[in-house]
Amino acid sequence: MRGFGRICDAAGVIARSAVLLFSIVLLSGNSFAEEVANRTTVVIFGDSQAAGLARGLQRILIEDARYRVLNRTHAGAALVHADSEWLGPIQKFVASEKADIAVAMFGANDRLDLKDPPGTNLHFRTDEWREAYATRIDQLLKAMTGAGLKVIWCGNPIARSGTYSADMGYINDIYAAEAAKFGAQFLPLWTAVADGEGHYAAFGKDRDGVTQRMRADDGIHFTAPGYELIAEKILEMIPPPPTSMP
Repeated sequence: MRGFGRICDAAGVIARSAVLLFSIVLLSGNSFAEEVANRTTVVIFGDSQAAGLARGLQRILIEDARYRVLNRTHAGAALVHADSEWLGPIQKFVASEKADIAVAMFGANDRLDLKDPPGTNLHFRTDEWREAYATRIDQLLKAMTGAGLKVIWCGNPIARSGTYSADMGYINDIYAAEAAKFGAQFLPLWTAVADGEGHYAAFGKDRDGVTQRMRADDGIHFTAPGYELIAEKILEMIPPPPTSMP
């Protein structure tokens, strides 16, 4: 009988342990489901600069289940090209997917003439070009804000080439003005990596304060640590997802 009693006691311990384990799994599952339900989805639109930014954001958030990052960029995309490169992806996204925040970064390929709807060739930096370019930006902003997305529009950084930098500064001014019209947040990145006087610098401090190469060989794009530094600046502009009540 003693052996039988010990068997019964052991069975009781096993049963209680099983109930406890099941409860832990259940609670854990509920917690995970709540995190997924409350997580913030960020979608990135733009060119190769935006693509690097999207990957940087994905890396720094890889272990944070509160966020989901969607890369909807297209290397070579330019607002001076056909709208299938810049407006098409956004229209497709808002028609079939959902997100909370949209991050846009264009301009690296836009130092070119463009054609208006009648087919007139508009020269870069003319008043006509600026007006037509601003109209294209407005189309993007309407599509994003119309879908309920909160928009962060990234300006272009200073580049190694003085001529290229001047052109990016000109384009950035247009972005800032149009973003303000739609209540979008404009994020200037001009001196995200620069020397003490605000000039171009290939090296700088990463997210951990370690000095390393932050700009790519072309003097335009960033290295992985550089994009992660920018991604962190964007993350600072995004409200943290709501936490579940205990």
